[in-house]
This record gives sequence, structure tokens and C-alpha cells, in this order.
Amino acid sequence: MDIVEKFHRDMLIVPAIDIMGGRVVRLEQGDFDKAIYYDRTPLAYAQLWQMQGARFLHVVDLDGARYGVPKNFKLVRDIARSTGVKVEVGGGIRSIETIRKYLDIGIDRVVLSTKILEDASFLLSRDIQKYLNRVAVSIDVKHMEMSESVTTATGGWLQSGDMTIDLATFVQAIVRAGIGYINFSDISKDGMLSGPDTVKISRFLEMARQAGGDTMFFTYAGGISSLEDIRRLKSLGAAGVDAVIVGRALYENKFDVSQAIEASR
Repeated sequence: MDIVEKFHRDMLIVPAIDIMGGRVVRLEQGDFDKAIYYDRTPLAYAQLWQMQGARFLHVVDLDGARYGVPKNFKLVRDIARSTGVKVEVGGGIRSIETIRKYLDIGIDRVVLSTKILEDASFLLSRDIQKYLNRVAVSIDVKHMEMSESVTTATGGWLQSGDMTIDLATFVQAIVRAGIGYINFSDISKDGMLSGPDTVKISRFLEMARQAGGDTMFFTYAGGISSLEDIRRLKSLGAAGVDAVIVGRALYENKFDVSQAIEASR
């Protein structure tokens, strides 16, 4: 998916598949001790979302995020090779070797978070330059301070990984390096089915676009609980998000992917 497409299409609906211990789970506010497990395999859910019309999947190796190296690689590979859906994957991706490994099996995009938050200069290394059009940077927000900084979680959203960043400076740095895709989540909403905070989302987007320009592609995650939530995000228009990740609401049959796609138009 090219960034230029954002101006010519509907808001993209992206089902989430979070994997821990080989099983599909949803965490409440990123808490590994509050995991809800679901019965189908990761591949079975991927095939279900594909049948319902998904064009893109968001897969997270939660064990990888927690320990810093991929732990569910084979399951991610099966999803990439067994569906006709584009896949982005995050969780434990902290080296060029891991990036290559995922792209070589057909992953469309890799999501980097902890590595870039700790060392944004990684994006300037010669080895990663040819992959930047297939890299998204994720900013997982715990708090948004009035000083236009955000407290973000790293290391699988573990408490010890919290850090505060100046959002404008960080966005400017990654955009100048060549990043065009930014994923951001509201951890306070994640897995809670409590609905998105559109005021917070709009504020984040305004700050990020002022810093990095209007050509970036923004994907939001956190709290989607109903079709009305999707319509609210869509109503933000050109100043809103380009894609929305949906997780628990799909697993608990609040609506299906086809209904979400219709609501996003």
C-alpha cells in the first residue's frame, strides 16, 4: 500500500492478531497478567478475517515484544504464506537480521517500536535504508502531557520500559530518516472495549502532522468497541486516521470485518 493511496480510499480496517504462547490473546491495557485467550488458532483467525474482506492484518508477537526476539515466527510465517492478505508484524524486531527474516517470508511491513524509541539513529544505518518503505514506527501512548510530550511504553509495554519523548522532535527525526508509516495506540484504551478518545487522537495527529507533514500514513489502535466508534473516527475526515486496528470487538462478535469496512466508507 503506497502512502499516496491515503488520499483516494476509505479508512482501512486492520484486524489484529496478538500471539502469546502460540495462542491468540487480547491483553487489557497491555498487561500480560490480564490475558484473554480465544479458541481458534492464529491462522484460523487470519483466514476468517480474510473471508470477511480484510485486506491487511496486524500481527503482534507478544512474547517477542516481551523478550526482545521473535518467539512465534513460524505462526507468523504460516499466516503470511497461507492467506492472500497483506500482513504487518511487530514484537521483538530489534535488528536488521530480524527485519530481513520477516520480509523474506512475505511480510509486507514490519513495525518497530522499542528499538527506535531507544535509538532513532538505527533508521540512518546503511543496511536499513532499502527497507524503510516497508517499516512502520509505533508510538504506544500512556499519557499525553500538556508540554506536547508523550509518555510511551517500550519492551512489550512493561512498566520498566516507560519513557517520555518530545513528540515533535521524535516525529521529525523519523520522517527525515525516511519513515512514512506511524502506528499509534492509546494504551489506556487497549483491549478495554471502552471506545476511542477522539479528542486525544486529534491532538496527537495535529502535533505529529505539524512536525512531520501531511504525507504520513497514520494507523490507530485502542478501544474500538462498536461500529459507531469506527464512524466517529471516520468523521474526523482528512485530519483523522488512515487506518484503524480492531481486536477484541471482532473476537467477541460485536461486529464482523465486513460490517466494519462498510462503516468506514
